[in-house]
Parts: sequence; C-alpha cells; structure tokens
Amino acid sequence: METASITAAAVEQAAADLAPYLRPTPLQFSRAFTAKTRCEVHLKLEGVQPIRAFKVRGALNKVIGMTAEERAHGVITASAGNHGQGVAYAALTFGIPATVYVPLNANQLKVESIKRMGARVVAHGRSYQEAFLEAQRNQGGATFVHAYDDARVIAGQGTLAVELLADLPAFDTVIVPIGGGGLIAGVAGYLKEKTPGVKVVGVEPAGAAGMKRSLEAGQLVTLERVQTIADGLAASRPGILTFEIAQRCVDEVVLVEEAEMLRAIRLYFEWEHLLAEPAGAAALAALLYRYAPAPGERVVVILSGANITDEVMLRALKSR
Repeated sequence: METASITAAAVEQAAADLAPYLRPTPLQFSRAFTAKTRCEVHLKLEGVQPIRAFKVRGALNKVIGMTAEERAHGVITASAGNHGQGVAYAALTFGIPATVYVPLNANQLKVESIKRMGARVVAHGRSYQEAFLEAQRNQGGATFVHAYDDARVIAGQGTLAVELLADLPAFDTVIVPIGGGGLIAGVAGYLKEKTPGVKVVGVEPAGAAGMKRSLEAGQLVTLERVQTIADGLAASRPGILTFEIAQRCVDEVVLVEEAEMLRAIRLYFEWEHLLAEPAGAAALAALLYRYAPAPGERVVVILSGANITDEVMLRALKSR
C-alpha cells in the first residue's frame, strides 16, 4: 500500500466508477448556521447515502477493483458499524458473500442493517481493534476490506471532494470528522492537489484523539483507551496511509467534547430537520465550539452519517 497511488486522478476514476451505483449527495447552504457562526456554511449531506453514511463510497470502490476470482471468494471486514454496512451493501450489489466482525458493544441499528443486506455478522471483543484482529485471523480466502487503511477505500472516500468542487468551485475551509482517517485522507489529498489553498480541518472526539496525538508526536500513536459516544470515530490510532496523507495535507485537527456533539445533533434536527449520529455531527460541533472562522469565511461542514440510535437522540434533544 502506497500513498503515491492515491492521486487526484485515482479519486476521479473512483468517482467515474461509482457513478452507476451512487448518486452525488447534496451540498446545502445553511442560513441558520451561517447566521449563528457569521461565516458562510454549506452542509455536505452523506446521511442520504443508501447506508446513511459516507462509508459506502470506499467499500464499493474496493469491490469494483476486485477480480472475478477474488469476488467469488467474498469479502471480510471489521467495523464499528458504518463501514460494515458499506461492505455489506457492496457485497449485495455484486452478489458476493460478506462477513463482518463487530465489537460486542456495536451500534445495534447498524448491526441489524448489515444483517438485512445479507452479510454474516460475527460479534467479538470489546473494541474495534479486537474485532479487527479476530477478522484477520479468520480471513481464509476472502479479501479483507480495511475500514480506512487501503488505497482504494481512501480514493473512494475522496470522491466526496470531487462532488464538492463540482457544486462549489470556490470555498475556504472544509471540516472533516476523523476516525481511522480514511475520509480526511481522501478529501484532503484530493483537495490539496486540485485546490491547494483550501484549508482542511479535521475533528476528533476528545476521548479518541489518535490522529491529533500522532500528528503532534510525528509518528503513529496508539491510544490505551478510547471513550466516546461517536462509535464511527472510535479508532485507537490512525492508519499508516491515512496518517502519512494527514501529515502532508491536513492543516489542523481540533477536538470536540461529547456534550458538544450532542448539542450539534440537536441543532441539526431543530434548525435544519436533519438527522446526524455523533460522528456525523462532529464537524458541526467543531465549527460551533472549537474552530474560529473569519467573518464571511466559506466553510463546508461534512455531515458524515445519520445512523443515530433513539437513546442518543433523546440525550441530544435534552442537551443545552
């Protein structure tokens, strides 16, 4: 795996390959958040994807690149939820078998969705990392689809940025949630090659700050403990590829608190009538509470996923 293969041309090829399977997601101007922040806010709505999250982009791009023989042996992965849905959707699309390992505390809405798409689900371990290691031990002849540290997965996630530039050719800043780093690697790598003046701001939960700690240390850091309601961002460390791209292409990483993500979920719902899971609301939380935009700055906020449980939604609606 080399970052040299994750070029703007590779991302644009991925966008062309995905076009028959996925429609571009909307980019919506937010008058409410523009008034709140005094900058110009545009929302990239990945919650309308077939799995209600961006992860379907990378998973589909990975399966598209597999040979017929590889597809016949199926795919296997580990996931906290959304990536597993993406892999299950890609496998269903191409009629191939899929196995998804999830931690025992995985979001049950996401687990049930994976099962509905026909994938086999195996629950193992107390964390994504434990599920990941067990999936690798049981890979057999199937192709392992890494949730973020894979060139085709990263290029697939980067297709979001191709759509951004098509809809809004000039903007100043994009705020991107970070788990393992696949989305920000794809988006930042593409934008810095095509529009190097755009500022790329990453956001992590304070309880899962693997990328920020790694960038500060200048090397990969594995967190001893991860604690966040944002299961989609609960990675103990970034990937090798994603970290390398982030070092070159990400301008800043900010941290958000749990309460800030909950308030962002509530404001998405009350002001824009949009659903966001905690990971999906992280970028808005960063804009509202941690990032200081210049007056009139044109900011794109990525709403990365909408798979929220009723329990978390109730907590969010009570937040102030």
